Amino acid sequence: LGPAMQRVAAAAMAAMAAMVALAGEGEAFQGVHHARGRVMKPVKSVSLAQPCKIRTRSSLRPQLAVTMSSLFSKYSPQVGHQGENWYGKDPNELPPVLREVMEQSGMLKDGRWLTEEEMAVEYKKSNPDWEPAAWPLGSPDVGRMSAADFLANPEVGGEPDLWPLGVPRVLCIGEMLVDCIAESAEVKMGDPADKWTKFAGGAPANVACALAKLGTPAGFIGTLGDDEDGETLRRTLEECKLPLCLIQTAKGKPTRKVFVTRNEQGDRKFEGFELGAVDNYADCYLKESDLDGTWFYASEYMVTGTLSLAYEETRKTLMTLKGFCEMLNIVRFVDVNWRPMFWKQNEETAKQIILDYIQGAQIVKMTEEEASWLLGVSREKVRNKPSLILKLLPSCVCVLVTAGEEGASYAFHKHGGRLPAFEVPVVDTTGAGDAFSAGFLHKLLELTDAWQEEFVDMNMDRPLPRPHFIPSVRIAKACEDKNLAADAVLYGAAVGAMTCMEEGAIKAQPSGRLANKFFEVYSEAIEIEEEERDFQLPDFGSGLKWTYSP
Repeated sequence: LGPAMQRVAAAAMAAMAAMVALAGEGEAFQGVHHARGRVMKPVKSVSLAQPCKIRTRSSLRPQLAVTMSSLFSKYSPQVGHQGENWYGKDPNELPPVLREVMEQSGMLKDGRWLTEEEMAVEYKKSNPDWEPAAWPLGSPDVGRMSAADFLANPEVGGEPDLWPLGVPRVLCIGEMLVDCIAESAEVKMGDPADKWTKFAGGAPANVACALAKLGTPAGFIGTLGDDEDGETLRRTLEECKLPLCLIQTAKGKPTRKVFVTRNEQGDRKFEGFELGAVDNYADCYLKESDLDGTWFYASEYMVTGTLSLAYEETRKTLMTLKGFCEMLNIVRFVDVNWRPMFWKQNEETAKQIILDYIQGAQIVKMTEEEASWLLGVSREKVRNKPSLILKLLPSCVCVLVTAGEEGASYAFHKHGGRLPAFEVPVVDTTGAGDAFSAGFLHKLLELTDAWQEEFVDMNMDRPLPRPHFIPSVRIAKACEDKNLAADAVLYGAAVGAMTCMEEGAIKAQPSGRLANKFFEVYSEAIEIEEEERDFQLPDFGSGLKWTYSP
């Protein structure tokens, strides 16, 4: 066996080992993970529901399915997959050693390539407890079509292009409400209605709208009331080009109003609710039974806060989706966003609920005060060593710690740092943290996309597409470059700063063009202080997802 063939055989054996060791039981038969969206194959059942009535169509980038067989396919960056085996379509033409490897991996039997159904049968023989599971959340079986393509294709259920940004890559789930902002620092709770200005708000909705304005396809899932305020919020989502079919309506329940006062510096304080009671609003009733799993198959990130955990119905839904994300390898971004006024439970009970929920999240954002309250890490420690939080949350690939006008700290597995805030004229800080989250995610998607789409040297006679990594590991790998990682955090800080320059959380959010210009002009003046570490965190998983298409 010549050196070239030895390299090919070694690559095949490594791929097989990675598939068996890393993909997890039965996962090799769950379908191909695409650059955008997933082929909709069964996973463990979570619940069943009626599919969304409205579908959206969008123009998508060409999708590249990186499969096991692509290691041995003719491939060029110009023409993409040719679907032809490198040594001919007849597997008997493979060198004996390589053919033996393919037979051991379950791809070949009796001199022919097996279909995916046949491979599942072979896998079942050695793993008798494995069963294809039911479709989750009412997702229809569309074969090898990706969920994103399904939602965009009118021939299989799509509708006219009501949402030009495309099928969502990020789903933001939780509350949307009305922020009643005091007109001046002199206005107090109980003052007449004309002293307050209404703005659309709610952290998950703020993030979804900011992402859409920046150009990242996003969706908001939440419950609104069947009242005038609810209709106003629906129009806001529509103006931001977010799909309304994801919104639930709670009949007879009002849309929440939150009264917010502010001081001379623009810093806000949440004072209370219009009706007093905290648990009688529409956002307390997000129903798991009304969700459509198709959207989750098409997405890569799920963004939530913790306010919705205060209410039994919505907490049940979020905990279900937490498990769903783990099974589909969707990145969970959790903003702690501790607001005691939203909770009927005592503080210790609320803390335990939040701690249970953030376990398993890949990205966690919190303030310095929240880190101290929730994790027992002092403000000084978390400011200088944000990686301490990564040690406490082993599933977390990135932590973001904000401190308002004092800047932000961040940590990835290989490095971390601290940056000062952009100096801007502050009018209203409501929603600044949510804009920070959106800016960070927008830039993170850009850099991880670029990293995943690179061609790399795999000891073949030509560069091959990088093996497809699940999104959380993609973040860890791409952000090993400290400059790229810092840029993502810095871009988030820039978007957050711009939002402080006008009133209203959503109204003040910048477009992608303005944010890019602001970042280009002012980011050079920001000096980032690198975190000093006296310990080294282990690598964040390998996360290869090998699949085969004979």
